[in-house]
Amino acid sequence: MLIYNVFGRYIGVKGVGDGWHVFRVDRNEGKHSRLYNIIVPSELSEAEIPGWLGDIFHEAATEQHPDVFRVE
Repeated sequence: MLIYNVFGRYIGVKGVGDGWHVFRVDRNEGKHSRLYNIIVPSELSEAEIPGWLGDIFHEAATEQHPDVFRVE
């Protein structure tokens, strides 16, 4: 699973078949749960995912957490 820091939240994206599944990730407890209401288009490459997540969650950006970046 690819794990991103999305404006201070941890979001996981996992390639499944020919698409992507999105998860809320708790890195402290090593748990994750599927987010069914967030869609990552199947045609996006791994390199395009941070930009897509930034577009979806841009309203969560703060001065302390202004970016989306991969952590794992």
